[in-house]
Amino acid sequence: MTAFRSSAFRAVLAVFTSAACICAAAPAFAADPIKIGFTGPASGGMSLLGQGVRDGIQVYVDYINDQGGVNGRKLELIAEDDGYEPMRSLAGVKKLAEQDNVVAIVSPTGTPGVTAMLPYAQERRLPIIAPYAFSHKLTTPTQRYVFTSLPEVRLQADVLGTYLVKTLKHTKIAAIYQNDDFGQDAVAGFEARMKKDNVPFTKLPFDRGTSNFSGVVSQARQSGAEDVVFFGIPRDGALIMREANKMGWKPQFSGHSALGDPQTFTLAGAALVNGAIAVAVMEPLDSKKPAVLDFIARQKKYLPKTPPTTYSMHGYNAAEIFVEALKHVQGEPTGDKIVAALEQMNNFNTGLMSPITFTATQHAGSNAVAFMRAEDGKWVIKTDWMKAE
Repeated sequence: MTAFRSSAFRAVLAVFTSAACICAAAPAFAADPIKIGFTGPASGGMSLLGQGVRDGIQVYVDYINDQGGVNGRKLELIAEDDGYEPMRSLAGVKKLAEQDNVVAIVSPTGTPGVTAMLPYAQERRLPIIAPYAFSHKLTTPTQRYVFTSLPEVRLQADVLGTYLVKTLKHTKIAAIYQNDDFGQDAVAGFEARMKKDNVPFTKLPFDRGTSNFSGVVSQARQSGAEDVVFFGIPRDGALIMREANKMGWKPQFSGHSALGDPQTFTLAGAALVNGAIAVAVMEPLDSKKPAVLDFIARQKKYLPKTPPTTYSMHGYNAAEIFVEALKHVQGEPTGDKIVAALEQMNNFNTGLMSPITFTATQHAGSNAVAFMRAEDGKWVIKTDWMKAE
């Protein structure tokens, strides 16, 4: 009897020991992180942009991980530096998908690079979520694995044109724009809007990477323009303002959302920027709204040596959109499951921009902008959110 009890005890103990091992193994599997990817310029002339967006994603990832992750799993961000070169963007995405096994690319940065990776992402069924890019090619026609949050630059240019002509009554305009897919998109949208009101304007392209803007600024001045509309990066906008100042010329400056970055003040000097008008696609950094204050506090906590920027706010916002979709994915996340969750997102409000809505036929999440004016070294929103006509 004793031997039986001993054998039975050992058998029972073995079962429980085996079960305990299985149970111990399960959390280890469940704890495997969900990997997300990013590509953007962490080096070169556009590094402030790429580093900023990447930093914002990382801040939100760290914040979510401190809350226990998503569906019991932590997130891991893997970032690739593409130097703002489209072929490097494509190579980076292939590496992220095939070697790192990321489930999505969150806020890849730069219109040329994002455009280059689209065919591969479609073939791979790899979602691209909230890219920092503005081309209509990303969502027109709707592409199953691409979801944007920023109003495309054609829409920004359209609403900007309406604001300049209808509200401010400006009719003598020159557009200085970056001569690539991004800039051509922008000026096409602006031109279409000007044609509606029969307002002629002067188009002045410049090559990406240009450092001498004396030629295009001189041509803008000679055209008789009173308003210079700018489509490019903040550095170039600042150089154009400084060049105009050298000539003793003080037109009204306006532009798309990049002009409204706080670094424009640093690069050009607040005195030269004051009075400029910029499209707002997100709340300004000095907004007192709770979501902005939370973002700034979290960046100071998780990246105390890196100041918040509008770029990092975008990355943070993009990561929040991704996490909201991920919360609604059952089981192991796949590209198709993430797409299905995103297409159910309705009026999702991060508090950092106009609410986001996606459907199966509409992957452009926002079509509303506001307008900011530079006042005493700050961008101040002056209008409500406005949609294109």
